Amino acid sequence: MKVSVIIPVFNGEATIAGTLESVFAQRFGGQFEVIVVNDGSTDATRALLENFGDRIRVIDQENRGISAARNAGIRAAAGEYIALLDADDTWTADKLERTVPVLDHNPAGVAVFSDGTIVDSAGGVLAPLYVAPGYDHSPTLDEMLSNGPWPILVGSIVVRRETLLAVGGFAEEFGRDYGAEDAFAWLLIRERGEIIYLPEKLVRYRMPLFHEQLAKRLRPHDWKGKSRGTPADPEQHFRGNQVWARLMLERFGARGRKLANYAIDATAREQVMLGMMAMDRSDREFARRCYRASIRHRPLWLKTYFRLGWAMLPAHVSRRLSPILSPGLRRSLSGPPFLEERTQ
Repeated sequence: MKVSVIIPVFNGEATIAGTLESVFAQRFGGQFEVIVVNDGSTDATRALLENFGDRIRVIDQENRGISAARNAGIRAAAGEYIALLDADDTWTADKLERTVPVLDHNPAGVAVFSDGTIVDSAGGVLAPLYVAPGYDHSPTLDEMLSNGPWPILVGSIVVRRETLLAVGGFAEEFGRDYGAEDAFAWLLIRERGEIIYLPEKLVRYRMPLFHEQLAKRLRPHDWKGKSRGTPADPEQHFRGNQVWARLMLERFGARGRKLANYAIDATAREQVMLGMMAMDRSDREFARRCYRASIRHRPLWLKTYFRLGWAMLPAHVSRRLSPILSPGLRRSLSGPPFLEERTQ
């Protein structure tokens, strides 16, 4: 077996069929297997997978998070190489045809990754490339530690299976929390050898707009037994960033501090964005919780204190004051947050 394609999926009924069809459309002449790890889906995902019959191998497990799902697939894989793909992304027909020979012809290389195209939920192109100029080469470990998370899409990379096993796969400390389990794994892989860059767009990366991603986090849901409709803990969706920061410092010490700080900055920034979304929905109490959570991570970001103060005003007072504010300041205090690309 040359390649094992590993696809973890959780409630992916809307996209998993298209993802699998892109795999089976490969022009690759070698032998490959497809392993789908169903991470406790509660929608129609499992039924859709049955439509593919023996073309795929399905591993069912309780919902443990994407790291545990990928690791289950890696352990079960028989291929010399592991090609990773998320359940909402797709490959071009020449993905394996272009990447696998790179590793065959470069024994010192432990992985190969390519560029990709960013698309929205409907498949429309948001950006024609993912790897920005300056990142379009095979990175050194120092570059990966110094220049922010290196732009390696999960669906773009093919890794030697022995390398993934040697680094322990993906860190399961992230659990079911959002985090940078992939970015951390790429660093561990780079310690083992070269990650070769292939400047071709071989994956279509489906990325909801940032405000759409944050909006999902405000949807009512059960949280620690609270009644349906109670807002989530504003820290809930960012614990993965804290895990990432801790792992960076434990593994790389002072060299990992820049990426650790990046993770905490991302947490504080996105908590502000959540607060602004809550303000836009007139949920001032949840907005205050979000701003306070952000301040705990980045207490020197003075603008967050202004937003907190605005959220503490009674609604009728802020309505009276709002007309005297400039439009930019009014949006900054009251949302919607997606009108601002950065908050500081």
